[in-house]
Amino acid sequence: MDSVALSSPSPSPSSLKSRFLQKPSQNSKQLSSSVSFSSSSSSSSSSCSDFRSPTKAISMAAASNNGNSQRKIVTGPAGYVLEDVPHLSDYIPDLPTYPNPLQDNPAYSVVKQYFVHVDDTVPQKVVVHKDSPRGTHFRRAGPRQKVYFESDEVYACIVTCGGLCPGLNTVIREIVYSLYYMYGVKRVLGIDGGYRGFYAKNTIALTPKGVNDIHKRGGTVLGTSRGGHDTSKIVDSIQDRGINQVYIIGGDGTQKGASVIYEEVRRRGLKVVVAGIPKTIDNDIPVPLLT
Repeated sequence: MDSVALSSPSPSPSSLKSRFLQKPSQNSKQLSSSVSFSSSSSSSSSSCSDFRSPTKAISMAAASNNGNSQRKIVTGPAGYVLEDVPHLSDYIPDLPTYPNPLQDNPAYSVVKQYFVHVDDTVPQKVVVHKDSPRGTHFRRAGPRQKVYFESDEVYACIVTCGGLCPGLNTVIREIVYSLYYMYGVKRVLGIDGGYRGFYAKNTIALTPKGVNDIHKRGGTVLGTSRGGHDTSKIVDSIQDRGINQVYIIGGDGTQKGASVIYEEVRRRGLKVVVAGIPKTIDNDIPVPLLT
């Protein structure tokens, strides 16, 4: 359906308003898959890019589309196939890791085996015949014991793109709450007006107090738009502001745009996480993206 450390002056939280769509423009460049570096799920991304070690498998192949986006395919015995997502460790070697702040959070640390094992996967098909191959799997979402960012160094941003659908403000609110209360991240920036907001709009400082009641409103307090995807300008803005975690809420076209952003981030060798959070009112995002 739809296509970090200084910020420009931003309105106060009390001035946040839900907005309507701007005039549609041409969709961003199409790629084969979207990118998600979430640690709880791609629809509710968690902070600090969770730690993952290499998966035990027979072989690995990268399938590319349009000569740009890469899809990580890991194969194993009995027809096992893992369709993985790109990760920081793919292009930045020897990244230091840190203990997940959740291990000291009384709301989570008391839960036995709360953290997801690095080799956990989710099958695409739950019911299979006894003699059939194991089939396609996807990386299981959830918090890992190690993360790649310390809380104090995280500067996150959130953007909503494409058409409106219910729940956008709730997603924004929960990202801010999770970053602040679960991971101790204090700097979260709202990008005003979709992808073009990275280089053509003011930004909005997001705090738990400022987003406390936004889930009661329709639309999106960050505003949204179609198109406006200028990859170079977007990544320039991310780099210039010192942003290192980008949460992109949108549909199939938006997630393809997220994939393009990731490829440019990777090309520049930036330590920046791009997390795609699927949003659709057309039910046109495939199940693998939601796992």
